[in-house]
Amino acid sequence: MAEADHKILSAEIKLGSQYYFYMETQTALAVPDEDNCIVVYSSIQAPEYAESTISRCLGIPEHNVCVITRRVGGGFGGKAMKAMPVATACALAAYNLRRPVRMYMNRKTDMKTTGGRHPMEVTYNVGFKEDGKITALHLDILINAGIGTDISPIIPLFMVGAIKKYDWGAFSFDIKVCRTNHSSKSAMRGPGEVQGTFISEAVIEHVASVLSMDVDSFNMCNKWRQRGISRVPIVHEVLLRSNPGKVSILGDGSVAVEVGGIELGQGLWTKVKQMTAFSLSAIKCDGMGDFLDKIRIIQANTLSLIQEGLTAGSTTSECSCEAVRICCNILVERLTRIKENLQEQMGSVEWGILILEVEVNLLTGQTTILQSDIIYDCGQSLNPAVDLGQASTLCLGCFLQIEGAFVQGIGFFMLEEYLSNSDGLVIPEGTWTYKIPTIETIPRQFNVEIMNSGHHKKRLLSSKASGEPPLLLAVLVHCATRAVIKEARKQLLRWKGLNESDSTFQLEVPATMSIVKKLQCLL
Repeated sequence: MAEADHKILSAEIKLGSQYYFYMETQTALAVPDEDNCIVVYSSIQAPEYAESTISRCLGIPEHNVCVITRRVGGGFGGKAMKAMPVATACALAAYNLRRPVRMYMNRKTDMKTTGGRHPMEVTYNVGFKEDGKITALHLDILINAGIGTDISPIIPLFMVGAIKKYDWGAFSFDIKVCRTNHSSKSAMRGPGEVQGTFISEAVIEHVASVLSMDVDSFNMCNKWRQRGISRVPIVHEVLLRSNPGKVSILGDGSVAVEVGGIELGQGLWTKVKQMTAFSLSAIKCDGMGDFLDKIRIIQANTLSLIQEGLTAGSTTSECSCEAVRICCNILVERLTRIKENLQEQMGSVEWGILILEVEVNLLTGQTTILQSDIIYDCGQSLNPAVDLGQASTLCLGCFLQIEGAFVQGIGFFMLEEYLSNSDGLVIPEGTWTYKIPTIETIPRQFNVEIMNSGHHKKRLLSSKASGEPPLLLAVLVHCATRAVIKEARKQLLRWKGLNESDSTFQLEVPATMSIVKKLQCLL
């Protein structure tokens, strides 16, 4: 810090929470079975965790508990830990009453209990030279974990990884995870990384603002509509998890496949089915035809496949495909020997970047995303259509992977106020008071291109994660909006004949219409 020509001291950033807003709320069905067993159908991202918890609650061995998850109607992390209390309560009632019990939460109850993304309060000190080179950065971060631990202790790890994408010189931090009277917070798509990305960009924007290093063109000629363009890099650390798989070839040549990963709408089953067809096609037998039609992905359960782990972190598709590929290679090796024997006997048997433009109505504060251009490095994508996203209807639930993650990020940075009252209770009860992205808030022109960066030795099947990293790109919407507000404030100062350099401010998250309008000094 001593080497710095300029210093910014005790600047503050506040980041709010965000609700998961999956289509299917928390739900479970428990059915008593013979021999003191119980079968639980749960909408959960980690069936293995539910099996263990239910076993301890009922006082029975884990082999007496079978948890089945065919698919989940949206998760984003909210069905990882938060689904276990519902599944366990349902199992306890069914076990004691000896009859089937079904439980589900309505949207109001789900919003008040599931927690969501971790709110944070950040204070930072940054030193930098006249040319913009940052020499030191210190962060004091308070993370609101709510009333329970959940996964909160690992949030700082993900945050620091995202913040360190820039060379800050002397970098130090003091991160505290705080217990509060709010509902317990949990993992949500890009946990810690979304906040870390925003913090790093907010510091950069603040430094640039002090040094007046940004340039305006369009906005000088327009009074009531202003535009902003921003470009930022993202870094996402991929954590690989073990994942089981089983491939069975039946007597008629059809194939049944089981994997530990849960289908959350990310296209996992589609990718697994393609990998099975690709790997088994190496046998090269006559009559295979359209081999995809002969493959079926069947639901696994906690007894048929153990150590299923957690479906999260954007790598479950790759890990599941790798497990299936290994199984198929073993089968191909065995069948090749059989094929050779038959031939002898019978003769012949055949990285991401985003450029974005926004427009703000200075009278209302409404922010419109005119165009976004995303180029995303998927390595060698397992399924470009799934990773890119095919929007058959204009709702958030129809977007996949890259597009869906980016739109959800727009909600976090620009729309979704997940507020609590003084008693720590969640205020919103549905879409009437909690605003999620709609057709009016997504980019008018939404361009996404997948870049094939070729073979990667250190990545499974040369594929890269596509579920969470694109969400980090949405920070650009906030940055571009901030650029517009800055120009609007300068314009107002010019009208008043005041010094334009006094335009430093903090734009809250989410940057709602009222906040944007207020910061433009037009309210």
